[in-house]
Amino acid sequence: MFYDDGKCFACGRENPIGLRLLFKLDGEGRSIATFTPPEEFQGFAKILHGGIICTLLDEAMAWAMILNGHLGATASMKVKFRKPVPIGTEVTVTGEILNQGVRSWALASYISDERGYVLAEAEGVFAAVSEIPSPKPGSK
Repeated sequence: MFYDDGKCFACGRENPIGLRLLFKLDGEGRSIATFTPPEEFQGFAKILHGGIICTLLDEAMAWAMILNGHLGATASMKVKFRKPVPIGTEVTVTGEILNQGVRSWALASYISDERGYVLAEAEGVFAAVSEIPSPKPGSK
């Protein structure tokens, strides 16, 4: 049922219009990625669109689960927009596990600038998916 075909809008390497995020695990079990928003994703002039901000935050939480060996699906997410995320400036996106349950997990994520200031943050609940992602159909 679940497999990576490379087309995910947020992390798919084969999606030409996607964000192409590449998350790695840090020493504290958090997912970390950097992203420089292009002007095609702006809302107001030179400011990243809020929908893209939500996508970044959601994906960071999902990858916190994935990089810790689990698959989950977003059940709910609450976002706080603190400061505008500028276009053309690299930001860091971080996701972390707050609480791991049997059926649901609590997670958090944030976007920070080069000085470490938090520009946007989220808390989410993810449904734990018991099925391990299968390889692409036809692959070995």
